[in-house]
Amino acid sequence: MILIRLLGNCKKVMGFSSLLLEKQSASINEIVSFLEKSALESKANFSLDNHLLVVNGVDSSLLDTNEPLVQNGDTVTVVPIVHGG
Repeated sequence: MILIRLLGNCKKVMGFSSLLLEKQSASINEIVSFLEKSALESKANFSLDNHLLVVNGVDSSLLDTNEPLVQNGDTVTVVPIVHGG
């Protein structure tokens, strides 16, 4: 299983602070899709433009998002990107 931790506003949108993805491995794109399907708010947008996904302490943008790089026992932390204008 893969532990997904949610920070900031993500906890409100999801309704909880963490969840488990019951797969042995997953790509970042698969995790984003899983988050969108699991959200309480139907218009939740978990795109990588709005969120930083950190895999075991490493920013996922530094990793190939198509390969199943997240493995059983890994932790993915979802951090919303918040900025003013």
